[in-house]
Amino acid sequence: MATGPRDSPPADVGGLPPLHVLWNGTPAVHVFFVLSGFVLVLPFTRPGAAGRRAQYYAKRFFRLYLPAWASLAVAVALIAIIPRSASPLQSPWADMYETDPSLGQVLKDGLLLLNASTINTPLWSLKWEVLFSLLLPAYVLLALRGRRFWHVKIGLALLLPAVGALQDVDRLSYLPVFAIGAVLGTERERIRELTQRWPRFVWFFVAAAGIFLANAEWISPEQPIPGVEAVVTVGATLIVLLFVSCRSAKRLGDTAGAQWLGRLSFSLYLVHLSIILAGVTLLRSVSLPLALAVSVGSSLVIAELFYRYVEQPSHRLSMAVGRAVGRRTRRDAPADSSAATPATPADSPAAAPATPARRRRRATGRGAAGTSKSSQPPPLPPGGQAEAASRAAWALSRSAAESGREMR
Repeated sequence: MATGPRDSPPADVGGLPPLHVLWNGTPAVHVFFVLSGFVLVLPFTRPGAAGRRAQYYAKRFFRLYLPAWASLAVAVALIAIIPRSASPLQSPWADMYETDPSLGQVLKDGLLLLNASTINTPLWSLKWEVLFSLLLPAYVLLALRGRRFWHVKIGLALLLPAVGALQDVDRLSYLPVFAIGAVLGTERERIRELTQRWPRFVWFFVAAAGIFLANAEWISPEQPIPGVEAVVTVGATLIVLLFVSCRSAKRLGDTAGAQWLGRLSFSLYLVHLSIILAGVTLLRSVSLPLALAVSVGSSLVIAELFYRYVEQPSHRLSMAVGRAVGRRTRRDAPADSSAATPATPADSPAAAPATPARRRRRATGRGAAGTSKSSQPPPLPPGGQAEAASRAAWALSRSAAESGREMR
């Protein structure tokens, strides 16, 4: 079940503590944050990706906001049909979500930039997804600069959530988690080389430590440990490392069931709480275990429908918008570059004295300009206006193929 940044998990539901791993929302959110950093930074580690930022922002808006707004509409509709209310027949945890939505609450939640209300509490985490998405260039810079110190960067990114949790500063608690994923994604090949010879028992230890630390808040649910969410971040990082670098974990992740759950994960996250609360409210007088069982099954079914008719179309629309923005950006790029660049000052006789070195550079530029007429991609060394113009022409000629490339 989803938990907000300061919510307490339902300690009285489900009985045995080991079963808490099945519904504990906090580690799931932290894993999502690490994965977001991993996946979204990857396209920008390739040469020439900086010019596609406009595409990225346009796509990211539709990718996040349309499903979030749809899930908010589902929550409001369910509350209107099955009003939430406190009851001794249900968990006190469920009583926390009693609410009568107002238009102001719905609009505030729909911004995804403020703390979410209890209408659809999972939206609290999308605030940090949106902020990370806006700050992505800074994360890319962090991941690409000083790459030999990647382990130091991960260590600092793990330390900052501890400081944030102890000082109650949410920005420090959550935004550095994305940086962990960004560095892991950028250094994935280096990390694979370091871990490829690890024996199976080491990966077993990594898996056990990841699951235990990710659920560290259950060590003392009655008296939460200060800064425990930083420990959860460590566990989430180990879980992502496991599935990125361990072959056995990769095979598990490639199974049909895991692939299906992964495909539905975002939709399930957005709608599950509203469905569970509606089911508990409707069936609590019959049987609370029955209400939970029906609610979980219904959540999976509705998440599948939500994915097919909301998330997937939103993704297709985001891709179409990204392609349109990309075409517009490429169409405007030649005019912008010609306006910003003077007409070959190296070839202008009045530009500077014609020293021997300058004459050699002119000759190199003219030779490179001649090779740019080839129908093949110009195999030229970087630098120089002629070389840059040649590469830009070739890139423009292949824009149709590149516009179809998915950049999440």
